Amino acid sequence: MKRRAMVAGLCAVASAGCTDRLRDVVASTPRDIAVRSRYIDGDPLVEGQSVRSMPEELITHATSFRSQAGAMGAIRPGHPETTEFVENTEFVDDGGEVVLVVAQRLTAPEVEVRLGSISRTGDHSLRIAVDLAGVRGEIETDDPVVKTLLLRLTDEQGPPERVIVSIDGDRAGVTI
Repeated sequence: MKRRAMVAGLCAVASAGCTDRLRDVVASTPRDIAVRSRYIDGDPLVEGQSVRSMPEELITHATSFRSQAGAMGAIRPGHPETTEFVENTEFVDDGGEVVLVVAQRLTAPEVEVRLGSISRTGDHSLRIAVDLAGVRGEIETDDPVVKTLLLRLTDEQGPPERVIVSIDGDRAGVTI
């Protein structure tokens, strides 16, 4: 009995940040929306789809995909984590229920991006808040790098038509 309590206590301590963060995201997501996310350190998207293809003053970007073929066509070679995530997605246009939203941010190398919250902003419209982690205070860099968050979204009300991604006060909208 003591051993079981000790193991449970160690697991609680070891996973405290992860568990709390997971509960925060679940608590801030409407119950009829399922989401899975994956952080990618770098830019897996081809030119024309990437934040690097946007005007210089735009540091936040979002794009979406309804089919596996469309998403695979937007991934640069040599990005196995992104390819695996896309291959394991059951897209709406391929008979599934999922749309893929890709949120990107130009920022300092030590920054990570993670899902903050999801909320409804109207019929078939969502707002996704993405948090910056890894540093505190103002983030300035002369040589920004791309940070990417892949999001699989399933909505019981049907695929969203519009998504606004908000990262540190900057917004990017995408029509799905």
